[in-house]
Amino acid sequence: MAPNNALANPTAARLRAAAEGRPAKSPRRRRASGGSQPDGVRVASSDGFGAGATSMIDRSEVAARGTGTAKRTPLDEFEAAARADGLVASELRSFWTCVMFLTRLPCPGWCDHHPGYLMRSMAHFPLIGALIGAWAAAFYDAAASLWPPLVAAAVSMAGTLWLTGCFHEDGLCDTLDGFGGGWTKSQILKIMRDSRNGSYATMGGCMWVVAKAALLAELGRGAAGAGGASVWAVGGSAGAGPCLVVAQCVARASAAPLIYCYAYVVDDEDAKGEYYNWFGESRRLLGLRRVLVALATAAAVAHALLPAAAANRALLVAAGGTAVAGEYGRSVLGGVMGDFLGATICVLELAIYLALGADTTRADPRPLLRLPPVGGLPPPL
Repeated sequence: MAPNNALANPTAARLRAAAEGRPAKSPRRRRASGGSQPDGVRVASSDGFGAGATSMIDRSEVAARGTGTAKRTPLDEFEAAARADGLVASELRSFWTCVMFLTRLPCPGWCDHHPGYLMRSMAHFPLIGALIGAWAAAFYDAAASLWPPLVAAAVSMAGTLWLTGCFHEDGLCDTLDGFGGGWTKSQILKIMRDSRNGSYATMGGCMWVVAKAALLAELGRGAAGAGGASVWAVGGSAGAGPCLVVAQCVARASAAPLIYCYAYVVDDEDAKGEYYNWFGESRRLLGLRRVLVALATAAAVAHALLPAAAANRALLVAAGGTAVAGEYGRSVLGGVMGDFLGATICVLELAIYLALGADTTRADPRPLLRLPPVGGLPPPL
């Protein structure tokens, strides 16, 4: 990823050329020069954002994947075919599409990444999130019986990444690079298309991993079970395991209302543009009822596992974070998109752990009151 100054005028290059007593070449003159280069001079085969010949997969290969299904049908025809299949069959395919999209689990051969069924599957995101959380909790509890909570947290995170293929974390890193390094919408989208990590993604991703591991370890230490293992009880669970299930579930419930309430941004220059164009056009397939199903699932799972006060804290934090994310995406991009949704899920998951692990009895209002003026200061140049 290019440094920030490469997004505007290349002042650093001009200053360096002046210091070395040579004329600064414009990018156009460099490209036109062609031919052989002096020994030791490296010539970039892509632009400053990594879009170009350095991509690990050729653009044509990605574009050839099409719309995620063998046949693309107009939206009206898709809706008619789904009705003809019947509610049970259509909903079953939506469910398995959700499993295929969010995990690396084997799925039936008749299931694919059809964007229409994927849009409808947003209602199942919290349920699949709860199953992912249960998977992570199983790894945590098993590891906690042998090692300290921090090691158990690391094992649990590794198990989650194994199951999901680092899916949402990829969106987090792309969003950090794009929003951190881009000055305009087009620049942000261009950076997000780059498959490589820049400094914002590297540092932000590391901070996210460290914070999640530390929070899970702290939540595990607070459990009453032997060796820090989770305590499971309806409406009264404690420890890292139940918090994993709730956070993974509730955080994924943010996707449905964000797509329903905000425009879906499509990057026409993305090799996957055809797929996401279809996905963006099919927003009406989501519908208010599916959004409500997603939200109800998240609330039911939270209250089924945690005490009422803790469940309400998790839900409140997620609701507030979802609203902030939607408005932020609208102000910067004009809406939301896949990587941004993944980043939102990661941030909300972390926020839920923070809310569940906070000890309000230790709160001191004085440092808290000093925080807003400091946070309101302009960033350093």
